[in-house]
Amino acid sequence: MQVWEKIKEFYFTYDNQIITFVAVLILGWIAIKILTAIVGKTLKKAPKVSSVAGGFVTMVVKVALYLIYLIALLTLLGVPTTSLVAILTAFSLAASLALQNSLSNFAGGLILVATKPFEEGDFVDIGGTTGVVKDITITNTHLTTPDNKIVVIPNATVSSTTITNYSQNPERRVDFVFSVAYGSSIQKVKDVIMGVIESQPNILMDKGVTIRLTEHGASSLNFVTRVWVNQADYWNTYFDLNERVLEAFTENGLEVPFPQLDVHMIDNK
Repeated sequence: MQVWEKIKEFYFTYDNQIITFVAVLILGWIAIKILTAIVGKTLKKAPKVSSVAGGFVTMVVKVALYLIYLIALLTLLGVPTTSLVAILTAFSLAASLALQNSLSNFAGGLILVATKPFEEGDFVDIGGTTGVVKDITITNTHLTTPDNKIVVIPNATVSSTTITNYSQNPERRVDFVFSVAYGSSIQKVKDVIMGVIESQPNILMDKGVTIRLTEHGASSLNFVTRVWVNQADYWNTYFDLNERVLEAFTENGLEVPFPQLDVHMIDNK
C-alpha cells in the first residue's frame, strides 16, 4: 500500500509533466514515421532524383529527426540544455574518433549521391565484385550477385574504387574470339560466322559487325568477332552465338583446334 501511495503521490505531483512526456513520446514517434514517408514518396516522384539518392536522403532525414526527438525527450526529463549541449559535443568528439571509418563511409555515400555512378537495379562491377545494386544506405552499398548472394561494400570503398556500370547505356557490345586450325580459309571462316550472326534476331546489324583475324596463335588462327545488342539480350546472344558458331564450323568442315606440340626426334648416329 505504501508503494501504491507513493506512486499516486508522484503522479498527482508530476501529472502534467508525465502527460506531456508520454504525448511527445508517442506523437513524436508517429510524426517521424509520417514525415519520413512523405519525404521518401516526394523524392521518389521527383524526376531529377534517382532512387539511390532518394533512399540515401530519406535515411539522413530519418536519423536527423530521431536525434531531435531524443533531444526533446531528454529536455522533458529535466536535463539542462547546457549540459545536453556539452554531452552532445563530447559525444560527437568521441564518436568522430571512434567511428572514423563510419564517417568516411558516410562521406562516401554523399559522393555517390552527388556523382550518381549507378542507380538501384543497375548491374555493376565495383572493385571486382559484380551484381545488381539493391540499395545504398548511409554507410554501405548492397549488391545482389548473379548467384543471389548479398554483398555489403562500404561506401568509402565504393567511392574510391573503379565502378563499371553495365546498365547505364541501352546497348552493349558482345565480344568473341573464335579459333580454327591452321590451313583454314580465312574468307570461309568469316562467311560462316557472318551467316550465324545474320540468323540471330537480337543482333543490331545497323550498329555494324566486326569479324577479323586477330592473332596467329600457337595452335590456331583466332578471329575476333564483335556485335551489338540491347542490354537485356546480352547473355542470351553471348551463349547462343558461341553454340551456333561451333555447330556451323562442324557443318562446314572447319576444324576447332586444341593445343598441340610437335616433337622432333634427332638420331645422333
